[in-house]
This record gives sequence, structure tokens and C-alpha cells, in this order.
Amino acid sequence: MARIAWRDTMRWLPWPLGGAALAVVLFVAMAATPDEAVMGRAVRILYAHVGAAWTAYLAFAVTAVGALAFLVTRRPAWDWLAVASAEWGVVLTTLTLLTGSLWARPTQGWWWRWDDARLTLTLMLWFVYAAYLILRQYTEGERRATLSAVIALAGVPAMVLNHFATVLFPAFHPAPVAVRPGGPALDAPYQLGLVVAVIAFSIVYAAVLAERVRLEALRARLELLRARATRVSS
Repeated sequence: MARIAWRDTMRWLPWPLGGAALAVVLFVAMAATPDEAVMGRAVRILYAHVGAAWTAYLAFAVTAVGALAFLVTRRPAWDWLAVASAEWGVVLTTLTLLTGSLWARPTQGWWWRWDDARLTLTLMLWFVYAAYLILRQYTEGERRATLSAVIALAGVPAMVLNHFATVLFPAFHPAPVAVRPGGPALDAPYQLGLVVAVIAFSIVYAAVLAERVRLEALRARLELLRARATRVSS
């Protein structure tokens, strides 16, 4: 009983931690960070934008690892991890695109530019993993896991290229200011806000991922029970 209680406690622990971290992000953005000289109040949008973008990369990286591990081992648990992380990655990429547009409008005067490599590559990344999730709705069993794993790995080059897009294809998207060879080009309050945002989003991602993997395992077991019942009835 003590082991079960401890497991339940650990299962729900990330949620209050994530909520507290997001509350700290909100406090830093609204109260502890001054308006930036050029961006003004819009600088606060970057906390959500950077936090979502970082965690989207993390989610798609975990999806790729799960996909590769499934292809090598054929263990369903790796497929559960991959799809759970891909779903969260699509949500975070959507948030990245939305917050990026909300930031660009007041600071640069536009919502979207097709001639910016970072923007178009991020959208392409969104389509790749949206296709990954759609494919899973029309296939099943090991075939579903195998085909979706291939798509997940096909998205890795797009993710790497997207990360270096502002360096390889400089255009309208700002160059890196927090992590760069010469050190951060940000004052301490903004650095703190970005660090807290990344940590907060990562904690929430971990909490959602753990719960989603558990639900995927339950779904797989239910499908197995249904298949057995169908065989018995026939």
C-alpha cells in the first residue's frame, strides 16, 4: 500500500510543480521584467514563445528517440512514448507559431512572412508531425507504429535545419540572443525570465507526457482485449 501511495504521489507531483513554475513565469513577465527599449511590452511574449519553442524541440526529439527505439526493438512501449510526445509537440509548435506572430506584429509590423526560413520551416515541421498523428488514425497495430516511426525520423532533418535557420538563412527572424558564442545579448531580468520559462514548460511537458504514455498503454490493452473478444465471438 505504501508503494502504491508513493507511486501515486510521484505521478501527480509534476502538476503542482508545473503550475508553480508557470506562475513564476507570469510574475517575472508582468512584474519583474521592465519594458525593453526596442520591443517595449511585447518582450513579455518571448517568454511563452521561447519556452514553447524549446519544449517543442524536446518533444520531437523524444518522438524521434521513441520511433528509432521501436524500429530496433519492436517494443510497443517505445511507440507509446513517441506518439505521446508527438501530440504535445504539435500543441507546442502551434503555440510557438501563434506567439511568434503576436510578437512580430507590434515589433516588426507583420504577422507572417513566407520569405523567412525559420517561419516556413517551423510550419513545415508542424505539418510533418500533424501528418504523423493523422496517419495513426487510419492504420493500426504494428503497421501503424512502423509507418509513423518512419515519418517521425523523416522530420528530424527538418527540425535540425529549423534550429539553425536563422544562422544559415538570415532574414527577418531575429538571430539568437540568449544562447550564442559571444554570450547572451540580454540583460539579467530577461535572461531570468527565459530560463524560468524553459524550466516551467519542460516540467509541464514531462507531466503531460507521463500521463499520456499511461493512457496510450491503456488504449493498447483495450484494443488487444477487443481483438481477443472478436476472435472468440467469431
